[in-house]
Amino acid sequence: MIKQEDVAKILDATQIVDVIGAFVPLRKRGANYIGLCPFHNEKTPSFNVSPSRGIFKCFGCGEGGDAVSFLMKHENYTYVEALKWLAQRYNISIEERELTQQEKQEQTERDRIYHVNEFAQRYFHDILFNDDEGRSVGLSYFKERELDKDTIIRWGLGYCKDSWSDFTDAALSNGYSEDDLVKSGLSIRNENNGRLYDRFRGRVCFPIYNIGGRPLGFSARILSADKTKAKYVNSPESVIYSKGKVLFGLHLAKNEMAKQDMCYLVEGNMDVVMMSQNGVKNVVATSGTALTEDQIRLIKRYTENVTILYDGDKAGIKATFKAIDLFLKNGLKVRTLLFPDGEDPDSFARKHTQEEFIEFLQNNSENFILYKTNLLLEQAQGDPIKKAELVRDIVQTISLIPNTLERSTYLQECGKLLDVKEEVLYSELSKSLRNNVLKEHQKQQIEEGIEQAKQIMQSSSVTNKNERPIEVNPDYEQEKAIIGILFNYSDVLTTQKIFSENGELEEREIPAVSFIVCDIANDGIEFADKLFGQIFEIYRKAIYENGQVPELSYFVSNENEEIRQLAADLLVKSYEISPYWEEKHKISIPRPESKKQIDKHITETLLRFKIHKITGYISKIDEEFTTTTDEDVQMELLKNKMDMIRLRNIIAERLKMIVI
Repeated sequence: MIKQEDVAKILDATQIVDVIGAFVPLRKRGANYIGLCPFHNEKTPSFNVSPSRGIFKCFGCGEGGDAVSFLMKHENYTYVEALKWLAQRYNISIEERELTQQEKQEQTERDRIYHVNEFAQRYFHDILFNDDEGRSVGLSYFKERELDKDTIIRWGLGYCKDSWSDFTDAALSNGYSEDDLVKSGLSIRNENNGRLYDRFRGRVCFPIYNIGGRPLGFSARILSADKTKAKYVNSPESVIYSKGKVLFGLHLAKNEMAKQDMCYLVEGNMDVVMMSQNGVKNVVATSGTALTEDQIRLIKRYTENVTILYDGDKAGIKATFKAIDLFLKNGLKVRTLLFPDGEDPDSFARKHTQEEFIEFLQNNSENFILYKTNLLLEQAQGDPIKKAELVRDIVQTISLIPNTLERSTYLQECGKLLDVKEEVLYSELSKSLRNNVLKEHQKQQIEEGIEQAKQIMQSSSVTNKNERPIEVNPDYEQEKAIIGILFNYSDVLTTQKIFSENGELEEREIPAVSFIVCDIANDGIEFADKLFGQIFEIYRKAIYENGQVPELSYFVSNENEEIRQLAADLLVKSYEISPYWEEKHKISIPRPESKKQIDKHITETLLRFKIHKITGYISKIDEEFTTTTDEDVQMELLKNKMDMIRLRNIIAERLKMIVI
C-alpha cells in the first residue's frame, strides 16, 4: 500500500486533462474540454473534462469521476495501481508498505490475472536476451526478420523456452498460484495427471497490450517446421482479455493516429511491428480475429479515416469486404490498398526504405468503391447475372453510409464505373435502406428481449451497485442533498441567522460547511444511510477536533470506492454543461449566481432535511405508542409527539417563506 503523504503528492501533481488526454483526444471548449466518450459509443461529443475541478463527466452515459476513477474504469486498474501509474507519469517516488495477509486475499481475480501477465511479459523478455536458448532461437528469429534491438524492447517481445514447464515453475516459485496461471491461459492443466505445462513453449511471444500499455495476454508464433502444430497460439479469453475488444499495437499507435488523422489496419502482429519500425506508427492489427464493432469504436476515438491493408488472397479480400461494410456502418471513411503479388506489409517494408514505403502507402490507396468494383468486375467477366449481383452488392455497401450526401456522391461514382443509370441505382438503394432499417429493428428487438430476460433473472438476487435502496430510507434524497452541499460548497461563505454567545439571534457570515455540520451535530440528528453518515462523521471530526474543513480531494480520490464515486457524482450534478446540451436536450441547469441565492439554497436544503427527520421521528413515536399499554409511557410519547409537531410546523412555515 502507498503511504498517505505520497498519495497527497500524487493527487496534487495530477492534471486531469493531461491524464485523460493520453487516452481520449480532447479539444478545448470554454473553460473545459470535450471529446468522444470512451465508455460508450457516440457520434457527438458528450464527454466533458473540467481542469478547475479535476473531474470528468459524460452526459451521455453518466460516467464521471476524477483522474484516479478514470484510470480505474478505463484501464481496469485498482486504486493503488492507478496511483502508481500517476506517480510514474509525474516522476513521484513512492514508498509502499507490505500488504497484510487479509489485503492479499482481498485482491480481486482481475488484479491477480493482470499481475501474472505482467510477470510473464518480463520473464519472456528476459529469456530472449539473457538465456542461451532464448538468444540462439528466439532472438535469432527476430534478427532474421530484421527487427532491431530498440524495436524488440519497445514492443516487449519475448521467448518461451521449449520445455514443458519452465515458465510455469518460475511463476509458481514467485508466488503466483496454479489457479491464476490456468485462468490467465499462460499454463494448461493436464487432465490425466493434473500437472501444469506452458501454453507457449518453444514460441516467440508478442504481448497483447491494452490501450494503456498493460499486457492482457500473448500471441505466440512457433519456430519449428512441425505442420501438426498451429503457427500462432493466442491467449484464451479471460477476465481481462477479450480478443474482439483489443487492437494489437493501439497503445503505441493512438497518438500518431490522432496526429495523422489516419489509421492503417493490418492483419498480423509482425506487420504492425515492422511497419512501426519502418516509420509508420499509426498502424494496428486485428491479430487473427475478424474485425468487430468494439475494435472500430477504439479506432474512432482517434480518427475517422482508415486504410485497410489486408492480404490480397481470397480470404483477405473477403475479410476486407466485411471490414469495409462495418467501417461504413459506423461512420468512418474507408480506403484500401493492395500490395504486389506475394507481398504483405511486413515483407514489403523490409524490402524498401522508409521513404519508399511511406510513399507507396500514400500513392496507392484507393477508395472502397474503386477497390470493390474492380475486384468484382473481374469476377463478373461480362456475365449480366453476375453483374446484377455485383451492383446489388456495391449498392448495399453504399447504403451503410450514414451521411446522405456521401451516399449520393458514391452512388454517382458507382454509376459511372459500372455504366448503370443513376435511377436504377437509387431504386436499389431504397430497397437496401428499407432492409437495413428492418434488420436493425429486428436486431434491437432481440437485444431488448435478451436484456429484459437478464433483468428478470437478476432482479431477485442482484442489485446494481450504483442503485442505492432509496425505499429503505425515506430521508435518502434529503441526506444526499446535505452531503452534496458539503462537497459543492466546501469553500463558500454563507450568511445565516445563528445564536450569539448572549443567546440572541443574529446574522453572521460563516463557512457553509461549518454551519451545516454544526447545526446538524448540535441537534443530534443521525443519518440513516451508512455511507452518508460515514462522510458526515469525517466532516464533524475535522471541524470539531481539528478546526478545519476537509480538503475536497480527500473524498474525490478516496481509497474507498463508494466515497470516491459518490463525491464525483455529487460534484458533477452542478457541472458546467455546454450550451449545446442545454439547447438540444432542453436541460435546465441551476446556476446560483448571487450569494443571496446560495444562502437561500443552503437554508432550504437544511430545513427540508430536518422536516423529513422530524416526520420520521413522529412516525416512530406512533409505532411505539401502539406497542405499549403503560399510560405513563403513552403520556410521555404524546408530549414528545406534540413537541415534534410544533417544531415541524415552524420549519414548514419558514419553508413557505423561502420557496418561490
